[in-house]
Amino acid sequence: MIAPFVAIVALHLDFVPMWDARGYWSCVEDAVRRPFDLLNFRCSGHPSIVSAGLWGLTQYVWPWKPSLLYVTNIVLGVAGIGAFEALLHRLFPDRPAAEYAMVTALFALAPLFVAHAIFLNLDYGATVFFVLFLSCLMARRFWLAGVFAAAASFSKETGAAACAAVMVTYVVAFVFEPAKSWPQRRAALRPLAPLLTMPAAIIFYLIWAAMFRHETGRWLSAYAPFQAVSKPFDAVLNTNLADSSMRAFLADIFILNYQWLYSIVLVAGVCAALIRVERLDDTPIAVPRRGIFLGLAVASVVYIVTRYRFSNGARYVLLASPVVILAFYHSLLSLFSRHLTRLVYLAMCVTLVFLSNFRTLDVVSRSFFGTFAFGSHTMLDMTSLTGGLKLDSLVYNLEFLQLQYLFGDMMRDARPRPGSVLLMGNVLYNFPPDVDGRSYALTSNPSRAVPFVVAIGDVPRSVLESHISRDGEQFFYVAFANADNVQLQNLRKEYPLAGTTRYERQGYTLDLYTFRFPFNP
Repeated sequence: MIAPFVAIVALHLDFVPMWDARGYWSCVEDAVRRPFDLLNFRCSGHPSIVSAGLWGLTQYVWPWKPSLLYVTNIVLGVAGIGAFEALLHRLFPDRPAAEYAMVTALFALAPLFVAHAIFLNLDYGATVFFVLFLSCLMARRFWLAGVFAAAASFSKETGAAACAAVMVTYVVAFVFEPAKSWPQRRAALRPLAPLLTMPAAIIFYLIWAAMFRHETGRWLSAYAPFQAVSKPFDAVLNTNLADSSMRAFLADIFILNYQWLYSIVLVAGVCAALIRVERLDDTPIAVPRRGIFLGLAVASVVYIVTRYRFSNGARYVLLASPVVILAFYHSLLSLFSRHLTRLVYLAMCVTLVFLSNFRTLDVVSRSFFGTFAFGSHTMLDMTSLTGGLKLDSLVYNLEFLQLQYLFGDMMRDARPRPGSVLLMGNVLYNFPPDVDGRSYALTSNPSRAVPFVVAIGDVPRSVLESHISRDGEQFFYVAFANADNVQLQNLRKEYPLAGTTRYERQGYTLDLYTFRFPFNP
């Protein structure tokens, strides 16, 4: 399953960071251009020293090349996929090779995982290190597990919480077994001491920040942006399903991109476990208390990733993906004794999940979130429950890339002069990408950018006039599918329309409206 993952990501090495990805790109470039300091790689207050530091290594040698950050993500992703398959062998020994391959594919080709290997973020690195930690933990390689837990902790704070929760879950499931005496439990705990590497690293970091970085006034905030949580108690205690943001995140975990196929099996497996007196003889559970471990792991990680819900960015729940897939496979084994039955169900899941990378096909997801038109296609309205702009919430599969590719087509064709006015709807946050002044290709290097005046389309006439040099000069409105575009109607009433051009790729479209500005209307 490694080859399809690598191929898909490698096809999009030309992507120019936008939205939150542009913020992380700027963080890395800024850190590289300053005198070296690990703390410069803390992006947006997150403890991203490991993830952002790995990205930064490439920029010291080849600056202004985001493609190398994606190559780094490919390498991490390959390591994570290999670790996930090894984890399957540890948790589910003596299963058919075809089942191992298909369950691994569910992780490797999950649209959230693939899309966020391209869209720069911290959750991707935290997820990869979390899987590496899980794999080493179940292999009883506790020193390596501690190292990878520390790496996850210094990729994003949720990585620390997830690893800590799984450590506790491991102890409850495999150390505190009912049949063991307390001396046996104490003996079983001793080899786990290397897992303390992660909390020790965090404590050392906090002491270092306090003593040498003079951050004593905000101990916890020196590690993570806890100040961004306006209601700490609500963030910790809220499990109210009437909360729209909670429902949106749970849907991202258990419904989005055909994950409801996993949820059906999970629910059926739990129900069967409650009513079944004896286990099926031909589906032996070779790892005792595996179900307890996976059940507690899913519950704890889902709780962790649903704490910070200011917007429905599906990447925030990416950490839950590996444990949900593992729990799904455990339930599948308990429900279906025949290998062929499991194989057919897994093949259906793999096919639908793989296709979901490229199109929004899932009828259940479309019904739950609603959709908006993007040319002849539709995308999920991921903010329908929580409100907000349709920005990085759209990174639930690869279709979001078409917004940038169409904009690149438009720029290479229209080639507006420097200083031209580009108006659009309410999606300006770290968007659109800069345009190279020589080739009019999109660029990640702002020093080469053509200076345009980019604004939301409701700017007053006086502001427009200040950027217009002659009567009848052109200005533009770019009608992105994810914007509200309500300002376009007023522009059409107030200014003469010189022409409309539609750009199209595989059925996705972008309309460019060219207006003329009359000094004497």
